[in-house]
Amino acid sequence: MNEVRSRRFLPISALGLLLAAWSSLLFAAEPLPSPEGRVVLTLTGNLAVTNADNKAEFDMEMLAALPQHEFNTHTPWTEEQHHFRGVLMGDLLRRVGAEGSEVRAVALNDYHHDIERELVAEVPLLLTTHLDGEPMKIRHKGPVWLMLPLSDYPEFDTKRYHELLIWQLKTLDAR
Repeated sequence: MNEVRSRRFLPISALGLLLAAWSSLLFAAEPLPSPEGRVVLTLTGNLAVTNADNKAEFDMEMLAALPQHEFNTHTPWTEEQHHFRGVLMGDLLRRVGAEGSEVRAVALNDYHHDIERELVAEVPLLLTTHLDGEPMKIRHKGPVWLMLPLSDYPEFDTKRYHELLIWQLKTLDAR
């Protein structure tokens, strides 16, 4: 598994953007299977690849099939460091060929935050599906919690970034 803490997240160069765009077209061209389990995350909006009525629905197995990343970090909502594992938002957006200048992240309680696509490319926004090695449950901020490695990157440990760390994430809308 890839460890987010071993990377430095700097703005992507022009060559990097070109390679990312090319690889995302290849990745997004693959058909997206239908979920067999309970849908835990739905992507809507400007998507090239869908699997249900112009949406891309994902169950836990589908999210687990994407490249996994992990890190340990503290949060403002927990008392100690925890181990977070899941898929990077950028990887998921590339998988469905999402286009647009922002992504609206929406929680089960309809709390939402608009995230600029440039930010998605620059920072390791993790769609956490496992906390301390266990699948996340709704009663513990799951099944998907958007997280950043706050302990490794103090610049993310601010109100600006805390506002986008949505737990009980249900929808990502590419705009």
